[in-house]
Amino acid sequence: MEMKNITISDIAEALNLSRSTIDRVINNRGSVAKETQKKVLDYIEKNDYKPNRAAKHLAKMTNCTIGISYYLPEKFAAQIKTGIEDVYQELKGYGLNLIIKEASSFAEQIDQIKEMKSKVDGLMVAPWSPKKTNSLINKFIEDKIPVVTFNRDAPESNRLFYFGCDYFKAGRISGELIKKITLTAGKIAIISNDDDLVGKSRVQGFYSILKENTFHQIIGPFTVYDHFGISDAYTQKDVNYIKKIIEDNPDLKAFYVVNQSLYLVARVVKEMGKKDQIKVIGFDLFDNFIPFLEEEVIDAVICQEPYSQGYFPVKILFEILVEDREVEKSEFITRLEVVLKENLNYYHNYHYL
Repeated sequence: MEMKNITISDIAEALNLSRSTIDRVINNRGSVAKETQKKVLDYIEKNDYKPNRAAKHLAKMTNCTIGISYYLPEKFAAQIKTGIEDVYQELKGYGLNLIIKEASSFAEQIDQIKEMKSKVDGLMVAPWSPKKTNSLINKFIEDKIPVVTFNRDAPESNRLFYFGCDYFKAGRISGELIKKITLTAGKIAIISNDDDLVGKSRVQGFYSILKENTFHQIIGPFTVYDHFGISDAYTQKDVNYIKKIIEDNPDLKAFYVVNQSLYLVARVVKEMGKKDQIKVIGFDLFDNFIPFLEEEVIDAVICQEPYSQGYFPVKILFEILVEDREVEKSEFITRLEVVLKENLNYYHNYHYL
């Protein structure tokens, strides 16, 4: 069966009216006899007429510029950018322009957001420090520039919606995993950053599952900063620190790694020949994690749909700006999915559209 949206021309021909009359009824402009108006509206409802995006854009005759700001680990940001690039290719023909700012510090992010204010119709931001960003987001909103958050939320601000992960829930899933895969009593070491709000939420969620579990003793958090293992640039100090945790705790059963030092932890566990003794759980999926998952040095990672976190906030914000879309939800929470050796191939491209 062929499916085709009806057009203004189709309606005009069916009702023996001019296209301009149909246009005036649809867009509620100009004077049209009530009887004619009812005839057009009844036909539209019966035939499920939907004005297409291109027509709406041409009617407005305007470009739509969305600013995007984030301060995220490089390899994770690259996965989000894939989604941003795809939605841009999809919508650029309808007037979408993007200004993308990647910050290397929180202070730089604030400066970049301020600098974009006069150039954008809407803002999409992953705020590194939500509390310090709230007032800036609210200023955009006061000036009629809609703001949405992604990956990291600023729930106390007046942003329109958040699109991203529930990090507390991710921690709870990790806690459940640890309980299921560590079958003997022992210690679980948490590896984290001491200044990262995402990591703190993951730790809190983890504790909420294991706090009443006397079977395991949780030690840490131990501070090891992000290491992606792109080269051998990680410091010997961190290697020695992880080795010492293992050596000082012969009954260590698992590492729970909440930041991007998972590669480093896995490498040390493998080099020390401890893969059968120590389970390793972490987050997100990067190319250099794959060998460790295949060898079961890393037992599982929890993925959060980074591609979707780039693609959908742009798409929804564009629809708000150009198509007057109303968004009733204040949160769009991405799927949390456990990736193991046996389902690794399904997640290798990071998105599932």
